[in-house]
Formats: sequence, structure tokens, C-alpha cells
Amino acid sequence: MVNITKMNEKEIYEYFFEKVYKATFYILKNEELAKDATHDTFIKVFKNLGKINDHSKLSAWITTIATRTAIDIYNKNNRQSTRMFEEENYISTTNEFNDERDEIEYYLADLRPKYKQILILKYLDGLSEKEIANLLSLKLGTVKSRIYRAKQKIYRQYHSGGESKLEE
Repeated sequence: MVNITKMNEKEIYEYFFEKVYKATFYILKNEELAKDATHDTFIKVFKNLGKINDHSKLSAWITTIATRTAIDIYNKNNRQSTRMFEEENYISTTNEFNDERDEIEYYLADLRPKYKQILILKYLDGLSEKEIANLLSLKLGTVKSRIYRAKQKIYRQYHSGGESKLEE
């Protein structure tokens, strides 16, 4: 187990890079935008590193910053363009994700960023609903309803054979 309280910025970057990149990629579905979001995330992390009191929550804190940064970029790009990213941006040209991650990515693809963020924190980071609510400054009921709605959308897609796009 790595002692994150004694890590310097370079070690934090190297230790969390892949996790941050994957979290941003799940939301943005674009390698270049995910790289930008990852870079921006670490700038924010290092700028605010002294503000974190409980270093045992560093991983969740960094993931929260990453997902918020990715959502900001997603929203900015949506405002600038009336259409979604080009089809080729939905396909990763790298072999970074294993089959299980690919399946998760497939079902997350059609979810709105606010739902992706909640599911990433709950199921990939293993946070409780209460911890997510605290990290995102949301009401517990809001977190629970987003989890429920996201699961329902994934359930509908799964039972339709995954062929149709989800309604937002």
C-alpha cells in the first residue's frame, strides 16, 4: 500500500494519472479532450493540495475534481457546437481498456455527464452515496435519484440489446 501522505506532486501525478484519464475519458469520449481534462485536473489538485484534511480520501477527491473538470469541458463544447462529437471521437484508438471496462464504457456512453459522474464515484471508486453527496455538495436524495435514473437508463439499453440510444 502506498502512503499518499508522503507523496510529492510528481508521485501523485504518476500514481493517479491513469485513474484520472479514464474518468475524464468516460465522460468526454475524446482522447484529446480527456488529456486536456486530465492536465487541468492535476493543476487544480496541486493548487489545492494543502486544503485536503483527510488524505485517506485523496483518491476520491482527485476523481471528483477530474469528473467536474470533464463535465465543464463537456458543457463548454456543447455550448460551442449544436451537435455531438463526430463519430470517430467515440472510438478510442488505444488498447488501454480491458473488456470489462469497454462494456462499462459502452453503457456509460449515452448517459449525461452528471449521471456518469455519480456512477464513476459509486461503482469505480467505491464511494457511498453519503460520501458522494458530501464530495459533490449535493443532497443525499439527489445522489440517490441520479443513481436510480442512471441505472434505469442502462437497464433499458441493456434489455433493448444495447442498439438504441438512451433518451435523456
